[in-house]
Amino acid sequence: MSGANDRADLDAALAEDGEWIEIHRLVGTQQIPIKVKCRAFVRGITAEQLAAGVKQDTSNVIISPTQIIEKGWPGPNSSATPTNIDRRVPKLNDRAVIAGKTRVIEVALPIYVGTELVRIDMRVLG
Repeated sequence: MSGANDRADLDAALAEDGEWIEIHRLVGTQQIPIKVKCRAFVRGITAEQLAAGVKQDTSNVIISPTQIIEKGWPGPNSSATPTNIDRRVPKLNDRAVIAGKTRVIEVALPIYVGTELVRIDMRVLG
């Protein structure tokens, strides 16, 4: 199966059962938010995560990169951006607004098929 098919399957599942969230990256000295709306699955943490010390107000979030790619979020690379970092992947301290509540992204794990970004798994706090 190709990455495009994997992402299309995830997009279909998110369209049916997901919810809209918004990802914010704060940029510049004035910390201006650059935003993108994404479909997501938002779930509470597992018993195993809780036993491992993950805070109870943490959620697991799965997003497709489709809306991120379509909108070109968070914008072009700057000369200060290392070339080995995929800027489309949310990073530590970016924000996720879920059901009107702003939460902090603690971890974002990109999943690739070959070189194609097909899914992003995140853990958010708050």
